[in-house]
Amino acid sequence: MILPPMVWGGGIVRRGMAGAARRPAVLTVTLFMGGIFAHRLLPGWPAGYAVLVAALAIGAIIWRRRAWTTTGLLALAILLTGVAIAQLEAYYYPPNHISAFAADEPHLAQLELKIIQEPRILTNPFESFHALAPRQVTQARAVRVKTWNGWEPASGDMLVQIDQPHPRLAIDQTIRVLGMIQRPSPAMNPGQFDWANYYREQRILVSLHIAHANNIQILSSPAPGFGTRLRESVREQLAMGFNEARSLDHALLRALLLGDNDPQLRDVQEQFMRTGTSHHLAISGMHIAVLGGVIYFLCRILKRPPRFSTYVAMIFVALYGYVALPSPPVIRSVLLCLIFAFGMLSRRSLDAIQLLSVSVLAMLIYHPIDLYNAGFELSFGTVLGLMFLTKPLMAKFQREDPDAKALQGLVRPTFWQRIRKSIVASISAGFVAWIVSMPLIALHFEQLNPWAIPASIILAPIVFASLVGGFLKVLLTILLPGFASTWATLAMLPVAGMRHTVDFLAKFPGSDVPLSSPSIRVILLYYAFLLAWVFYRPSGRRLRWCDRCAPVMCAVVFVVVLQGGFTRASSKSGGDVHITLLAVGAGQCAVIEPERGPVTLIDAGSATLSDLQRKCLGPYLRHEQRRDIGSIVLSHSDYDHISGVSEILGAYGANEVITSPYFAKFAAVDPPAASLLETCDRLDVPRRAVKQGEELEVSGVSVEVLWPPPNCAMNSNNSGLVLKLHASDKTILFPADIQEPAEKELLKDPEKLRADVLIAPHHGSSEECTAAFLAAVHPSAIISSNDRTLTMKQRRFDELAKGYALYRTNECGAVTIAISKQGQLKVTTFVKK
Repeated sequence: MILPPMVWGGGIVRRGMAGAARRPAVLTVTLFMGGIFAHRLLPGWPAGYAVLVAALAIGAIIWRRRAWTTTGLLALAILLTGVAIAQLEAYYYPPNHISAFAADEPHLAQLELKIIQEPRILTNPFESFHALAPRQVTQARAVRVKTWNGWEPASGDMLVQIDQPHPRLAIDQTIRVLGMIQRPSPAMNPGQFDWANYYREQRILVSLHIAHANNIQILSSPAPGFGTRLRESVREQLAMGFNEARSLDHALLRALLLGDNDPQLRDVQEQFMRTGTSHHLAISGMHIAVLGGVIYFLCRILKRPPRFSTYVAMIFVALYGYVALPSPPVIRSVLLCLIFAFGMLSRRSLDAIQLLSVSVLAMLIYHPIDLYNAGFELSFGTVLGLMFLTKPLMAKFQREDPDAKALQGLVRPTFWQRIRKSIVASISAGFVAWIVSMPLIALHFEQLNPWAIPASIILAPIVFASLVGGFLKVLLTILLPGFASTWATLAMLPVAGMRHTVDFLAKFPGSDVPLSSPSIRVILLYYAFLLAWVFYRPSGRRLRWCDRCAPVMCAVVFVVVLQGGFTRASSKSGGDVHITLLAVGAGQCAVIEPERGPVTLIDAGSATLSDLQRKCLGPYLRHEQRRDIGSIVLSHSDYDHISGVSEILGAYGANEVITSPYFAKFAAVDPPAASLLETCDRLDVPRRAVKQGEELEVSGVSVEVLWPPPNCAMNSNNSGLVLKLHASDKTILFPADIQEPAEKELLKDPEKLRADVLIAPHHGSSEECTAAFLAAVHPSAIISSNDRTLTMKQRRFDELAKGYALYRTNECGAVTIAISKQGQLKVTTFVKK
């Protein structure tokens, strides 16, 4: 978003308008991106002022060149075109778009659709207990929708999820379905990925949920086209020879080679992200170069002329881009390769930045909002940085005088000199890629990977060998299918090596450091400094060493600034203790955050959100720059309160796990709870049971245990912990999932229940004594953790709580209670209504 316009603009300033005239694509893409950028910065009428300022700046440049007519009008037209296309892409939808029939709440709809994406079956292989049933997902394009006036034409793409997979569903089919449509849910917790915004950038505003396969009627099944058959054939050839025991290596090879995602790769992808090497899994120029090189080499072995070999390699590269999943790195790499090859064949001089500008312009004309996509920014920004900064970096570290360098050019370098030059070039490129991508990674993913440079260099030859093995596996299986198992074994060796290497690198201390998301101002200053460093030419020896160390110092200052808090405004304001009830659907997870030190969790589970640690709690802790968990308090053994604890213990550890005395009793007949206790024992996490009358200190907060009593014969819900938190002079009551029997016992001493904030019992469900219970607590605010759809008992609870401020996480998202040392209490919600 920020780096490409700055660097391209810096290139224009550096070379002057004469240099820009020799590079028209550079100037064009800079102006076009400026228009898109202005659209996002100032949506609506203020964007006109941004366009006017940019037009005046262009006018000043044109005035200096004395080109008063054509050049100025063309530049202004390009700028305004960028604004207009971005506006249309972001905000314009036809009147019959399917989003006009959807709302935030799901409702029944009958639709005719055309499937535009190959249906996939998703499973959850990491859940041993309470595993989610396999479901089918795809994307479809609306054709017609049934209304009160009959069938009417409709348009627009949508997400489709089918709980009971349909065995005959295929791409390009036209189907009639009955299901629930609604708008995709936005992020409900700080740090959580915003799927609604992600799909909106793809112009997908509706999701469709189909409960049963018999709600789908296939109207037409055309024969699969050439592209579909080609994609399926390549994937079949790659899969031949891999048995069940090799499924993980096959999934990793398929992701590396074709960009396919697989649930099996969850942990492997996490390790690549932790080490800052996830770019190796994205299809890039390296993939294209390896494929083109392999095909060219095979053609030359067959004694084909170089020109013919180049054409064959280009055909295979184009087919590869068609077969692989489309993404900015794939399209950019294929376009650059094809343009470069055509330039070589036509014997014309090639300008790498000019070629990159052409490919950027082509992609932004097709989809301008990609300028704000993390993958697009990292892909093009890093490549642009490598082109623009690598040579200056290497030049600043070379001491050779021009005469000696010219003399060396006449002598063929030795083998070791070539090796040394390759190593220096690799380290320089890795360093440039790291310093260029670091602010973008912090902006989008809130993380820093200090070991990314050595990890990338270590993995590069293994990834190269894996790519060669993958391409040869497909080619040799086509030629000799009887030896598919042998080819699979050979292709698996470097892939297994890559998997074990990244696992080893991920265990290095400090491989993944959480960072606050930087502000736009900080990123602009960072890249401005890098551009100034490129243009600066020091004279003295000390200044030269300062100049060489400048990029490192820039990166260090950037990290210090982020860690020091000079970032975007935090979602919390004021208060020394924060208690946040996360939005986890049908479950509960509360985080107690002191001003300093480890956090404490009260429950961590959900019956509707799979992988709570990875999708919700982990991103939240990263967003808050929290790394340590002190205590995990588990109110009772029900799955919706403990489902994520085992993964949390594996990822973060904990000083102790606190339960009620009856947790182990109910765990004996509850496999998920029993598995959790086994995990605690295996990881040597101490367990402690507390009961009525005890007090404990967690994360600077005093906790009073009100329930259960020493001899409690009630069920799991009513034997759970009821806790009263004391911070300054404020109190918060956590009654877990207690119901009428436990509530009646606690009402015998109503004074102990008095609290400033009540976490609604049993996810805000009513009992016969709920009115009396609310009167005894008499809170200033009630917070409830619950799923999107309320039950009748929850709706009844809302009626009884009308006199109180009620916050439900399905509407408010995460709810945070801030308590200052002076005793001031403030409740804030993540979703602003």
